[in-house]
Amino acid sequence: MADEQSLEPKILIFADDPERKPRLYACAKCGSVHSPKIYLALEEVRHATAMDAARDCYTCKTHNACQYCGEQCSKSFTACEACRYQRKLDAATEIPDNGGPYCLFDGDTYFMEMEEARDFGAEWVSPCNVSYPRIDADNVLENLLDDMHEDASTDDMKGVDEFYAAVKAFNQAQDCPSYFGDDKRKIRVPARAEKAS
Repeated sequence: MADEQSLEPKILIFADDPERKPRLYACAKCGSVHSPKIYLALEEVRHATAMDAARDCYTCKTHNACQYCGEQCSKSFTACEACRYQRKLDAATEIPDNGGPYCLFDGDTYFMEMEEARDFGAEWVSPCNVSYPRIDADNVLENLLDDMHEDASTDDMKGVDEFYAAVKAFNQAQDCPSYFGDDKRKIRVPARAEKAS
């Protein structure tokens, strides 16, 4: 009991304050200080919150308990990895499979075919957003104009039409896609069909 009391937060007051009004709360173990002034609440709640922060000191903490299942998790999170995954999965909209590519749900493993995802052991995948390298001609010209005199416009430049044509040709020629999983949507990976005996 004495050990628990010694770990209670230390209440700091101004030495010359006759009312001995609490100003800050410090972790008894490491000395990290918590101020009630950073909280937007009633005075009583602000002080209680600062004291709780000193009592449950983030600096001294080695882990958290998951708020959903109670399992130990990193102190950086209030939920374990499994519960965070499940909540993200529950929030995603299930859609029909319209063909790949796919990304492992909440992961960074990509599949071109659904069979690859099944062989990998995935239960859920996300459809991929596909993008190609693109140059935004207007942004390029705007950046150039920023480095010119105040009233400069594209009328002060030569070859603008040719530049637009070259950028358009460049953009149309690009055929190297990049894939990005969309975790707002999910597709269930179908189970392997049983062979008839």
